[in-house]
Amino acid sequence: MDENNSFFLQAAGYINRQYQNQRIGNTLNTANKLAAGKTDPRLHAACTEMESLFVNYLIQQMRATIDKSGFISGGRAEEIFTSMLDVELSKKISTAGGIGLSSILEKQLNRLTTGQEKSNLP
Repeated sequence: MDENNSFFLQAAGYINRQYQNQRIGNTLNTANKLAAGKTDPRLHAACTEMESLFVNYLIQQMRATIDKSGFISGGRAEEIFTSMLDVELSKKISTAGGIGLSSILEKQLNRLTTGQEKSNLP
């Protein structure tokens, strides 16, 4: 019985250390984001929008691979609804963190604009 308790205590200690390491990592990530928060909000919005457009195209291409059975067809109304749904879905995906494209674009464009005035951005 003592061996089982010892095992559970070791497992609990390991899980607790992992949880603490994750909290420390999250805190460091938040601190890095705040320290690096000198980016232009217009640049951030443009990169997020670009990611949204890319995700929208990706969703459209994925939908195009699905064969329609023709049993229940909504016609043109279904196409419009699906298109609008894809646009909103892509916006939600990109604002919730997305696939990482906006952060990559933002880092690259931020490097280019650090030597110039940021007010020159469109």
